[in-house]
Amino acid sequence: MKYIEFYKLQNDGSQKVIVTCYLDEKGEVQCDGDSVLIENLKNKGIRDYSSQDKSGQLFFKDGLKFLEQLEFNFTSGYLNASGIKEK
Repeated sequence: MKYIEFYKLQNDGSQKVIVTCYLDEKGEVQCDGDSVLIENLKNKGIRDYSSQDKSGQLFFKDGLKFLEQLEFNFTSGYLNASGIKEK
């Protein structure tokens, strides 16, 4: 199963996993964890940095491509997404 993890910086300098997103059997993205972040991802989507179209947006229904682009959309020191991992 392919998945990514979102990490949030804690006050002590450690990182905590707050959301895990993975592909379901239909190839769509499902997420568990912080409900506010998950709702924002569902409703607003993320930017598709692999597209020449600057307005390109990706949503859960875009499956693997959505997962692949998360690490490029969340790169701050306080909140970041891992690359794709596999279980």
